[in-house]
Amino acid sequence: MTTLTTKLTLTTNYPRKPRNFLHIFMASLLSFSLLSLFLFLSLSSSATLKINHQPPTKQEQKQISKPPSFATTTPPGILQACKATRLQDTCVSSLSNANVPQNPTPLQIIQSAISVSDTNLKTAQSMVKSILESSAGNIDRTAAAKNCMEVLNNSQYRITRSAGDALPRGKIKDARAWMSAALLYQYDCSNALKYANDTSLTNQTMSFLDTLMSFSSNALSMIVSYDAYGNDTKSWGPPKTERDGVWELGSGGDLGSELRGGIPSNLTPDVTVCKNGSDNGCYKTVQEAVNTAPDNEWGRRYVISIREGVYDEIVRVPLEKKNVVFLGDGMGKTVITGSLSAGQPGISTYNSATVGRGGPLDLAGC
Repeated sequence: MTTLTTKLTLTTNYPRKPRNFLHIFMASLLSFSLLSLFLFLSLSSSATLKINHQPPTKQEQKQISKPPSFATTTPPGILQACKATRLQDTCVSSLSNANVPQNPTPLQIIQSAISVSDTNLKTAQSMVKSILESSAGNIDRTAAAKNCMEVLNNSQYRITRSAGDALPRGKIKDARAWMSAALLYQYDCSNALKYANDTSLTNQTMSFLDTLMSFSSNALSMIVSYDAYGNDTKSWGPPKTERDGVWELGSGGDLGSELRGGIPSNLTPDVTVCKNGSDNGCYKTVQEAVNTAPDNEWGRRYVISIREGVYDEIVRVPLEKKNVVFLGDGMGKTVITGSLSAGQPGISTYNSATVGRGGPLDLAGC
């Protein structure tokens, strides 16, 4: 028993020597690693300090550049033209990123400003379309988005007329009128969404519309200055209105007005509306007569004679129906009435009108 116990004791104690040796070896290895790391960091730090204290070479100095600013990168013509706007920083930044020709003329700058508005209008239309597609089951938001789509389409048409028709033909006042209408339609869209602003997408769209209106406002301001001073951009400045004590000819101020009222003479009816309807060779409703007007015809008026009577209907004159004239039998005799009012489900002030128009419309004797 004693011998067996001794053997067990020897067998148990024998592995302890290699284990102690292993501990010593690992400790030495760890110390060596830490020492190597310390020496490496010390050398790296010294090298870094040495490099940082060396001044840059001439070649390196040439490679150092300052960030560009509008004052140094924007053509002087754009800087001068943007002084005609109330939002000069927005004007300069938008035109600096636009496709403006080198050494542009004032008219080319205006065209570029209108192009910026047109490009952003397309983005706004896409955003409103997304609102409409996501508004199923929400009557008020659906109605607001539809109204918004309609007025933005009208704005698109006016911008196209201003840039593609009026300005190239030198019709500056026409360009002013078209661009002013385009801006107003954009405001109408934002105003429509204001009453259905219950989603983040609607809120984002309204914010973007504010940006769009700033671009359109800048383009309109430059057209106003161009109308007043032509190519003399040094005389351009932010537009002034009657609030500033400035009255333009024909605006009803002290300079008088060239506007003349009354029923235009020599109006020959193209179609007639009467209560008896087609039995007398006339249309029974005003809307039926409106639908017969030709599309996009600017050369003449299209006269609709509306005989005495009360016409209980809602009339819409589409944008493509130009120069439509309603000629009635007199006040209190020819009456068009309807029953829409804001507050009804899906009805806003915009689409509550009894007679609504998208294109030019004259009312004579109604």
